[in-house]
Amino acid sequence: MNKDTIRSYTILFQYLLLLKEPTYVFLVQVFQHISPSTWWEDFIMPVLQREEKENFKYLDMADLLNVLKLNWNRIFKYLDEKYYYGKYDNEYKAVSKVHWIRTVVAHANEVDMSPFVLVSSLSALLDYSRLIQADESLVQKLELDWIKYQKALPEKSQKNKKEDELKAKILSVIENKVLLKAINSEDLPNEYKLSIDRTALRLRSMRTIEEVIGFFNGAMGSERGREVQEELSSLGLLSFGDIKDEVNELYKMTAEN
Repeated sequence: MNKDTIRSYTILFQYLLLLKEPTYVFLVQVFQHISPSTWWEDFIMPVLQREEKENFKYLDMADLLNVLKLNWNRIFKYLDEKYYYGKYDNEYKAVSKVHWIRTVVAHANEVDMSPFVLVSSLSALLDYSRLIQADESLVQKLELDWIKYQKALPEKSQKNKKEDELKAKILSVIENKVLLKAINSEDLPNEYKLSIDRTALRLRSMRTIEEVIGFFNGAMGSERGREVQEELSSLGLLSFGDIKDEVNELYKMTAEN
């Protein structure tokens, strides 16, 4: 692994560490207001039991992000009197991107990192830091690093640009038509929300469009995939099966280009 790659991973790892405590504080403060007498039992114990951990402080950044995602509606209905479904979709995507960053950093390798990944990750971490109301000094430091490394970006080839754009379109369809609708559902059990979210994270971690399509189509045929699709359909929500034609049609554009 070269020095630039090591530096990039180090930068992202340090920011994830710095953002863990503000995430913890943000969640606890909101939960204590939503449910003053039972916030621990309502919000914390289910996570501790699911992750088999004894103390909330032992939850890592991925666990805290799951807590934030699973309680998304309740948190923002409390924070925003004019809350409505879909209002915070962009913020949710930023949280999902931070979740993906944590996964990439945890499995650090040379293939997954590039100057473009670093800049994109810093941008997501910056948005996330504002969302959880992190200390202004941390927000400013993130912004300065994002500007610094953005200015140093090399030019992308036209072919890579097109492939990145198509991959982004496919992921956008999956997020907007399945993931976000599922997360915004008050009727869908959390176990299914987690399955959908983890699948979306896996898709985002794929390096090529071919990997994305292969995994997407494979997920629909798995036993768990069919179970999740049935649950979504029973609630009138779209599943991967409902968008497969659209996703595969976008994939065909890769061959045409």
